[in-house]
Amino acid sequence: MTTNEQFITQVELATRWKISEATLERDRSFKKGVRYIKLGGLIRYRLQDVIDYENACTHEPEEKNGG
Repeated sequence: MTTNEQFITQVELATRWKISEATLERDRSFKKGVRYIKLGGLIRYRLQDVIDYENACTHEPEEKNGG
């Protein structure tokens, strides 16, 4: 971890993705979704991990062969 890393809260991530905080909590309990850091009782998401996760979930549409 470097000192210039940016972190966001669960509220900020839920807002970014337009999902409920409960969805993020459920994902953590099932050990799925984006990586997170637990500092005491605080949950934080490294912004770069969020961006990497978003990129990994991005799908390109397949090209259709003519006609």
